[in-house]
Amino acid sequence: MEDSNQERQRELRLFLFIVVVLFPILSVVLMGGYGFIVWMSQLLSGPPTY
Repeated sequence: MEDSNQERQRELRLFLFIVVVLFPILSVVLMGGYGFIVWMSQLLSGPPTY
């Protein structure tokens, strides 16, 4: 019974860490990386033309 309760608390803490800390950091890093790639590609090849 106690092992199940401890496991449940551990899973809850891990879930909260992932949702509150990891996902926001990953989203900022990924969007920043995408923006950097777009910026560098425009720096090298010029702005988009239609």
